Amino acid sequence: MLRNKPRKANIATLPFRIRNNFRRLPNRFLLSDNDDNEKMVQKDFEDDNISGEEYNEYGDGDDDLEQRSDDDHIEQRSDNGDDLEQRSDDDHIEQRSDNGDDLEQRSDDDHIEQRSDNGDDLEQRSNDDHLEQRSDNDHLEQRNDNDDDLEQRSNNEEGDTNMISTSSENETESDYIMSLESDEEYETMSSDNEERHDSDISEEKLFVDEALAKDKLPSYDGDFAPYFQNLTTAALFCWIYKHNISTNAYEDLVDIIMRPEFNRDHIMAYQLSISDIIWNVLNNPSLLKEMYFGAGVDSKTKSEYWHGTLWAESPLFGQEQLMISGEIYQCGDFVYYYDNERKLGRLRAILLNEENQQYRLRIQKVLDYSDLPGTFKGELRQNRSLSGEVWLQDEPFLTITTSQISEKVAADTLRITEILYKHHTHWRIRDATFSYQHPSEYISIRQPPSPTIPVYKLFLDIYYDDFGTFRNVYHSLGGVYVQFGNMPARQRKLLKNHFVLGFVPFGGNFNEFMLPFISEMKEFEQGKLMEVNGQDAWVIAGLGVVTADLPQGNDMCGVLRHNANKGCRTCTASRESLTNFSQDVPATSRYHHITDDQFKEIFNEPATTRQRRLCTEFGLRTRPSILDRLLRERHLQTPQDVYHATAGKIGRLLKLTCELFSQKGEDEFIKAWKNFEKPKKWSRLPNPISHNASFMMSDYLRLAMIMPFILNSFLETSSLKENESRSILRRIQESRINMAKNVIIACWVYVAKTMRMVFESKFTLDSYDELQKCLEEEMKILPKVFPEFANLPNLHINIHLLVHARTYGTLINTQVGIKEMVHRIFKAMVPRTNCKNVELDLLKRYTTLFAIRHLVDGGADQRLSQPCRGFATMSSNFRNLLTNWYITEDKVSNEQEPEENEEAISSPVDFITNIILKRSLSRQDRENIIKNLPNFKSELLLSFMDIGQKSALIYSQMGWYELATYTMEESDGVFSKVHLHIGDVVTIHEEDSSECYAIIKGIFKYKGNDDKYYAFITIDWFDNINRIHNVLKCPLFRIQTSQDIRWRRIFPISIIDHVQKVHFVYDTKIDLWIKNNYYFTAI
Repeated sequence: MLRNKPRKANIATLPFRIRNNFRRLPNRFLLSDNDDNEKMVQKDFEDDNISGEEYNEYGDGDDDLEQRSDDDHIEQRSDNGDDLEQRSDDDHIEQRSDNGDDLEQRSDDDHIEQRSDNGDDLEQRSNDDHLEQRSDNDHLEQRNDNDDDLEQRSNNEEGDTNMISTSSENETESDYIMSLESDEEYETMSSDNEERHDSDISEEKLFVDEALAKDKLPSYDGDFAPYFQNLTTAALFCWIYKHNISTNAYEDLVDIIMRPEFNRDHIMAYQLSISDIIWNVLNNPSLLKEMYFGAGVDSKTKSEYWHGTLWAESPLFGQEQLMISGEIYQCGDFVYYYDNERKLGRLRAILLNEENQQYRLRIQKVLDYSDLPGTFKGELRQNRSLSGEVWLQDEPFLTITTSQISEKVAADTLRITEILYKHHTHWRIRDATFSYQHPSEYISIRQPPSPTIPVYKLFLDIYYDDFGTFRNVYHSLGGVYVQFGNMPARQRKLLKNHFVLGFVPFGGNFNEFMLPFISEMKEFEQGKLMEVNGQDAWVIAGLGVVTADLPQGNDMCGVLRHNANKGCRTCTASRESLTNFSQDVPATSRYHHITDDQFKEIFNEPATTRQRRLCTEFGLRTRPSILDRLLRERHLQTPQDVYHATAGKIGRLLKLTCELFSQKGEDEFIKAWKNFEKPKKWSRLPNPISHNASFMMSDYLRLAMIMPFILNSFLETSSLKENESRSILRRIQESRINMAKNVIIACWVYVAKTMRMVFESKFTLDSYDELQKCLEEEMKILPKVFPEFANLPNLHINIHLLVHARTYGTLINTQVGIKEMVHRIFKAMVPRTNCKNVELDLLKRYTTLFAIRHLVDGGADQRLSQPCRGFATMSSNFRNLLTNWYITEDKVSNEQEPEENEEAISSPVDFITNIILKRSLSRQDRENIIKNLPNFKSELLLSFMDIGQKSALIYSQMGWYELATYTMEESDGVFSKVHLHIGDVVTIHEEDSSECYAIIKGIFKYKGNDDKYYAFITIDWFDNINRIHNVLKCPLFRIQTSQDIRWRRIFPISIIDHVQKVHFVYDTKIDLWIKNNYYFTAI
């Protein structure tokens, strides 16, 4: 259901009413009769002014954060002659996905094609962020010349006149009226009346060949009747179409806004109902079977939201109570338990053991006076202990079985005012108010109306970010997306599982936009009865996490931006101490209940000047975010995004490193850069010296994986400017001249190592410790070598990342790399909208696409009693139609038919299908491969035995090829396309060892006794020599020689575990291979 929310005024949708008597209208216009039925006139056109996706976005006034991409350039300049350029890690976004990755939303040529059989073919391609629309039968061009003349040309077209698509009828829109008491305070008035427009559209209306009849004109009043309702709508419409949109548009925009008749409340906002989204997700059988509803999971390996502490402790997501020995224990209760002796503790969470599915209890220790370290014992605390005071001990927590529970303790019999904790291996005590409240202290939920009714608890992830809608102007929409943390990570990374809530209009207010969402969510927090799969269910939904870039994340916490004196949304560290890793984080962290008191103090201060001083003192805005009306811990549940922050650090380090090179160093670097063998599935990276500003965030991550190896291959003392080398030596307090180059490489090694840990998809308890070590090492070395990193906000967040990782299981669960890719889908739609009401048009297209997706998944329609069988079987009946479409990306395999006169390759296993071999090798190449296989026949026989055949013909037919492709079905049922090239490094699991690595030397097919062809590979193994590279800190390997016959070389293609999962670099200096420990798939 589309929700129409005007500001301060309850007015209807503003459709464009002009009719045109051209055979084909110049653009896509919304046409509406008096009964408000809307028709869309569509034209294929080619627009030179919309040939890319660049947009300008104003930064935050702090150049400590810098991130650029082809797609989003941000620049702000003042008119007084001082050009101020503001850039942020978060304001410049471009996503590239790796070939073969299941996150890739491209076809083979990195473009998206949409085609129609009715004569107008629309092809949209995204290559270097250029948008191009073409039509096979009808080419139309629209150009905006200097004199603003619009030239339209159309080729002759027969039988294909004006095409009109009719928008959905019987559409219900709920109007929300917003009023403001002050700049930050809102009252919500809901309008209960709903309007239904029912109209039959005759077949004659499918074509518009002449102007609209007089009696059909809209019945508007005013100076712009009958075309528009008011000046605001008419002026903005003309402004958009005049400039289409160029940077010169701002002069006219200012003129429009300054008109006294202009009213900002005529601009509407639209959003989808979160209730409808939840209903559709729960009634989608393909999604529901993948979702997890239950207690937090006690697992050795952490990878999902339910492995984190928040899920387990919050009554909104995990299990809030458990019956033990006839008594109900709730999370947050104080209990006695046995651990060699009877002890007091607090029940933090009820867990489900992953191995045996038995309940486990997470306990926080409560200490008596006798348990305190001697440093904190004294007469005062001893006297307080006599009156019943005890002390909480911070992490690590215990995990016990239910049988170890003794009894419950009444909370009012205990008095806790202090918490014992460790800071850098030393015990400290802090006030108990400086701690995150347990969720049970501020969350209470209603029990379902019946104990037998199924309960679904939903963990919602809200993502908000602006994206530019047009190429050459800052005209942004604020995309608000919802994800469900109940889905496993492999499902959450699919673009189709990012659900759109709506788009905040250009210049709109996020708080105002979110009011309807907040209203609905407050109902879900207490529980709501919904129909799921034909039966009643109790649905509870809560805001689990808010993900956003650095500036907008601060906004949604009510914290000042990062250039303020206290601009961190997680702690109160001052700007001068951001990169001080020794600070006492628990004592300086922000806590929701303390921030609430500070907001009250600011609000109750009548003097504006005093209010501003308090805001500066606390680092807060004048009013909290509207999201704080929901049940959440604002500072813990708005974590910093590692994707933007890491890319920003790398971008800054690259710029500083290149500035150190002498002319000789630059030449050597470019030579090493060009000669370095990068992973095959990577897209081409720009030149780091001449095109530094063209790097996208994903490019920066890939660069950091290989930069240590490139620098190690050429960097010498002469490669650096002498004065820069001496400055570095002074800062690191070294006198040896060669230490300058070593410490530069070391900086890249620490950054790459930290990045690899931050983007780890699975964590263990040891991994958390290693993460903390990497973050600390990086934070120490970068400011020491490069003073530009001192007090950088991107580096400061290293202090908080360990807490975020424990709270949400991993850090990639809250990173926005994939979420940013959703923007590209909607940016690609903009040129095909009516350009007048972009937000509404995008939402209509979105609801249409996801209606198709819902039906293909076998989802139910609320109006019907059963799913549509035709759509449910579409994935098998129309495989080509649903291939390479992001809304069906995991439904079908990308199967291809073998070429004519080519024998099909049989698969020895069920999970591998559609094997295709391509590019036959020359005779010379074949002979070179076979020459290095002295035991070819015996090893081939072993390979046939591996696939279940006891023998094979010796002189059977055989063919050698350069590459192979096949479709693999993962254990979770998701299909992935595998590309295998000669020279690729593959991972192979052997029964008697762990992961082993090999390089593919040949791919061939061989006919078995069953008259079928099978695919095989020849490999050379990497031999680990158990040595570590002194500078790069990576293991060294030696490649298997042709004389080394210890290991077999020929295997069936099914033995491969992963392709390009690892990356090896050949070091010519030592004649060995280096395993790149910093290589990973970025998104």
